[in-house]
Amino acid sequence: MKMYFNWLRRWAQTRKEWLFPDGETYGLQEALEKKQRDIRYLEFQLAKTQADKYELEQKPLELRDTIAAILNEPDDALRSPVRFHVRKAEPGPGWEVVTGYCCLGGCDMNVCDFLSERDALLFARLLKAVGYRPPHNIACPACYEEHIKDCI
Repeated sequence: MKMYFNWLRRWAQTRKEWLFPDGETYGLQEALEKKQRDIRYLEFQLAKTQADKYELEQKPLELRDTIAAILNEPDDALRSPVRFHVRKAEPGPGWEVVTGYCCLGGCDMNVCDFLSERDALLFARLLKAVGYRPPHNIACPACYEEHIKDCI
């Protein structure tokens, strides 16, 4: 089938050359059409980039309003839908927010400490608001060592 299309393309090209007996005119016509296609493509890319730029410019305004709403929420509203685990710190006073887990054993990783429960809850809600996703392919040293021992 490809051979047929190659033959058809060559045949059409010879017909174009027949319509444009001057080879230079044919070449210029082809170059002009290619440049016009390039211009249309670049205009499309420019319009797409301008739309993306506008969307990115609006993002800080939306984020500002979201953060202001979160900071004004009472403690009960902050406790309800949190993506990250907020808990009382075990070794001492304060609160912790777990922002990552070991992919092998589920151990807590990337624990952030805070003085008050409200600060920890605000941190967890703000992480959710900005769309933070913890890495899901990191193992803690203890689990990794155990995994390597099992493999050997």
